Amino acid sequence: MENKKVITLKHILTELKQPKFKRLPLSYGLSDLSPIIDAETMQEHYTKHYKGYTDKFNAACDEFNYASDKHGLMERAIDICKKHYKKDVIRNNGGGYINHMLYFENMTPDYKAPSAKLKAMIADAFGSFAEFKDQFKQAGLDRFGSGWVWLCNDNGKLEICSTANQDNPYIDSGCSGTPILAMDVWEHAYYLKHRSKRASYINDFFRVVDWGVVETRL
Repeated sequence: MENKKVITLKHILTELKQPKFKRLPLSYGLSDLSPIIDAETMQEHYTKHYKGYTDKFNAACDEFNYASDKHGLMERAIDICKKHYKKDVIRNNGGGYINHMLYFENMTPDYKAPSAKLKAMIADAFGSFAEFKDQFKQAGLDRFGSGWVWLCNDNGKLEICSTANQDNPYIDSGCSGTPILAMDVWEHAYYLKHRSKRASYINDFFRVVDWGVVETRL
């Protein structure tokens, strides 16, 4: 006789207590980007900072009873942040959740150069791949305090922009388009290895970019 799952009140309450948003598992180990991105930084960044934003975002959604009719984790998070942008607890933690999801996904220990198609698009937008790297790096150096640098696809045109704190192109009107590459320039992303040398961290970041993921986001 086939076993049937019995749904009890306990099961229902357990399901209701499950977090609305979860950290995406890494496609690589925490030490796999080492020594380019050191294991200690990855451990702190993924298991403490990213987890903290995720937990606080979930708590905020529970407290304010926010809802979304979107289905994917990213789509739901973006929808909620757009609707409740003026609430700092949502903007900061929801933004942090979205940003870190993008950031950890677009890195890899198995670096491969961008495809000819993507490289041509980058060259068309910035003059050359080398010039793109220079401009992207400069955007990171120019970001005062904490924030992010983005390569965005704005209706087929590639653009570089930067946002403060945990804002991103989805929720910041000053930075438009769909982000296809995310670079974290908060100090916690690099300080354990590079200390105050943000430029050194950015140079290392380019050595672990997953251009395959970037291209799938186009």
